[in-house]
Amino acid sequence: MTSTSGPRVVRIRDADRPGDLGAVAALHGVLYSREYGMDATMEASVAAGMAELVLARAREGDDGPGRMWVADDGERVLGAAGLTREEHGLMRLRWVILDPVARGHGVGRALLDVALAEGRRRDAAGVYLWTIAGLGASRHLYEQAGFTPTEERPARTWGIDVVEQRFDLKW
Repeated sequence: MTSTSGPRVVRIRDADRPGDLGAVAALHGVLYSREYGMDATMEASVAAGMAELVLARAREGDDGPGRMWVADDGERVLGAAGLTREEHGLMRLRWVILDPVARGHGVGRALLDVALAEGRRRDAAGVYLWTIAGLGASRHLYEQAGFTPTEERPARTWGIDVVEQRFDLKW
C-alpha cells in the first residue's frame, strides 16, 4: 500500500467476485481511519450499504438496484465505485475509494467514468453523491466531471465531526 511507483496494470471490473465487498469495506476502514481518524462505524456503514445492494440485486435478478466496480491489479482491489438507484430517477454515486498507491494514475477518473456512463445508459435524470469537506482531490475529480455542490451540513459521524456535502450532476 505504500509503493510510490504506482500500481501495475489496473483494470476496472464488476465487483462480483467473492471477497470484493470485504476488500472494499476494509479499504474504507483502513484508509479513513489512518487519514481522517474515523472509527470502525465507517467500515460498517460501507459494508451495510454494499450488502443491501448485493441482496437487492439477488432479489431482483439483475442490475436494476445498481452496480459496483472495483479497480484491481490482478492481486488486490485498489479502488471502487458504486452506483445505486434512488428516488425521482436519480442515481447515487457511492463507495468511491482509492488506495494511495493508485492515486494520481487516472484510476479514480476511470472508476468515475464507468459509473457515470452507467447512469447515462440507464437514462437517469442525474447522479448525486454525499461526501465530506476536506477531501480536496475527490472534490476536484467530481467538479471536473460536472458535479456542483448543492447542500452542506455539519454532522457527527464515524466518530468525528464532519461537514457533509452533497454534489449533484444533471445531464
